[in-house]
Amino acid sequence: MKILSITPDRFKMVHAEISDGSEPALRFYILVAVSTLIASFGLIANSTAVVIGAMLVAPLMTPIFGIALALVRGEPNLLGRAARAEIVGVVAAVSMGFVLGLILGDIEPTPEMLSRTRPNLFDLFVAVLAGFAGAYALVDEKISPALPGVAIATAIVPPLANSGLCLALGEVSGGIGSFLLFFANFLSILVVASGTFILSGMAKQYGAKAKHIEYARRFALPLVAFVLIAAFLGHSLSQIYHERWLEKTIKATLIDATSHIPATYIGNIHHYFEGETVHVMASVHTPALFSPTRVTLMQDQITEQIGRPAELIMNCIISNNVSALGSVKQVVRPNLDGTFVKIKDDDTISDVGVSEQIIREYFATGYGMSLIRVEPIIFAQRKILLAHVLGVRQLSSEEIAMLETRIREATGEKDIELAFSSFQKSLQTSEGTIRYGWILGNQGAPELRGRIRRIHADLKSAFAQDGAYELVNINATLLDGRLRFLLEIVGPQPYPPQDVKKLENLLTQKHAEPIDIYAWSRIEVVNSSKGAIPLMELTHKFNERQRKNLPEEIPMMLDTSAR
Repeated sequence: MKILSITPDRFKMVHAEISDGSEPALRFYILVAVSTLIASFGLIANSTAVVIGAMLVAPLMTPIFGIALALVRGEPNLLGRAARAEIVGVVAAVSMGFVLGLILGDIEPTPEMLSRTRPNLFDLFVAVLAGFAGAYALVDEKISPALPGVAIATAIVPPLANSGLCLALGEVSGGIGSFLLFFANFLSILVVASGTFILSGMAKQYGAKAKHIEYARRFALPLVAFVLIAAFLGHSLSQIYHERWLEKTIKATLIDATSHIPATYIGNIHHYFEGETVHVMASVHTPALFSPTRVTLMQDQITEQIGRPAELIMNCIISNNVSALGSVKQVVRPNLDGTFVKIKDDDTISDVGVSEQIIREYFATGYGMSLIRVEPIIFAQRKILLAHVLGVRQLSSEEIAMLETRIREATGEKDIELAFSSFQKSLQTSEGTIRYGWILGNQGAPELRGRIRRIHADLKSAFAQDGAYELVNINATLLDGRLRFLLEIVGPQPYPPQDVKKLENLLTQKHAEPIDIYAWSRIEVVNSSKGAIPLMELTHKFNERQRKNLPEEIPMMLDTSAR
């Protein structure tokens, strides 16, 4: 009893269909050319849909069935036609891909191309199953419409087109790998289809002994080649598994090493071997550059985990994850369940989150400061939280002590130390630099500003007559109903209190309102043979004389330093 059966009428139809499809006629090669072009453009454009379209058009699967049927039935004419059609079709497909690659020039390799350069045992398993499905679909007339799906699964033409493209780019190993994928598919379909045809009763009738000898003679070469390529692809699969383990181990090590750094996550990782050394380049999204010391520690951890020397390069992509409460959340790439926030029970991350919230709440009450980030630092067994802030002033030691106390109470950790790295910024208008604490705010009505501008003019006029001191900046505010002015004065010694009193009396009488003057003295003086001169005045004089020579040089130097 046959495991598979086929009626005589169905056998004649299948035989005729395979014979006709294995004919090396013009229509066959036209379809080869069209499918190769479609596959090549799909590979270059990285379009899976286009590559699938090429698989459906490709005619190279039928001659493989023709070779299998010819071997099973001992038909040399069919074998010759099918083999000639397949060989010429394969050569034509590779050649067209090669010529197209030369015409298009420097093609950027795409994931669709790269995925076909390293076949493995899984590809052989797919081809075996597809070969059985295709042969079975031919035998059983009720399921023959499944042939398009079989064509998609086996992927005959895309590896050939990819082989030609790789050779055109000078990537010989990639071209060989792609051709090996085709050859694995070819052998799998040939062997499995032959077995299916035999089981279905399509082979010629021989005596039991003669049948075994005849089959051994006909299928010895395909079977040996199949076994050899299966062994090779099995080894390739083992290498791929090892590389995936290596990449997974490296990534897990880096994720663990950066898990305590707020708003930081690991991106793409690439590695290659040079002798025993594994060279690793990992991209990391982080609010600050990693120091060489930190990278060295990570490199040592990778070496320990993989058991071989590693050299690590961290490509730091400066970024920050900002939520309503700060930038402490660890964000990763979206997971299969749709989540993208990494929930990790980490005391350090929790402490940083609490610290950020306390500092932001304090700054929100109008202290002229803004928080950039909080960075945990372990130094000599001390747990330090370093807050990077931007503002128009520096925090006092009392403020830092108060914030440190709040953080210790909120976290329950009494040994936390708080430090600040301050980046000072200045607010400048046409009237000069605005100092912290000297801002009119919503009191700056037009009438008041007019009075202040008039007093500004009087102050500048008074200092213009005094060659020993230079008035470089003026700030004003209205406090308790009195106008108060902060004068920044450069001179050889502190501005005398009696002169401050004279200015107050002069301005109070002239403007008929009480005015307070505060003189902020900066001791700067340059002595020359002609006497003392303020540094600012000397700088202005020299700058005016050098102006003609500086328009090009200064911007050029600034631009270079900015790089």
